[in-house]
Amino acid sequence: MAVKISDLTLPKDKLETEYQVVQVARWQRDGEVLGWSYECILPKLRFEKMSVKVSSEFPVISKEQLEEQGTARLRFEQLVITPWGRVNGQFVSYGLSATAEKATLIATR
Repeated sequence: MAVKISDLTLPKDKLETEYQVVQVARWQRDGEVLGWSYECILPKLRFEKMSVKVSSEFPVISKEQLEEQGTARLRFEQLVITPWGRVNGQFVSYGLSATAEKATLIATR
């Protein structure tokens, strides 16, 4: 029986309660704006990056504010993390994506 990457889950102790954001971008599909995407790093997972998508009209921190301040920490409500994988010939790409109901700005530096 083959294991699908979608069957994998992250242990709760590997997840953060606050996430350091390194990039903010508009989340859109087929030209329709759906919300905002926050690229976060995960120190407990060797600084793996994941993109958290939040359906909201405005970002909790803008791209310009993030560039000016350097870093920001967010907390996400009802965060659902999903691993993904893609095979292209002999190369395999994998990563984490996530969605959340709400993002809250905790701190900036």
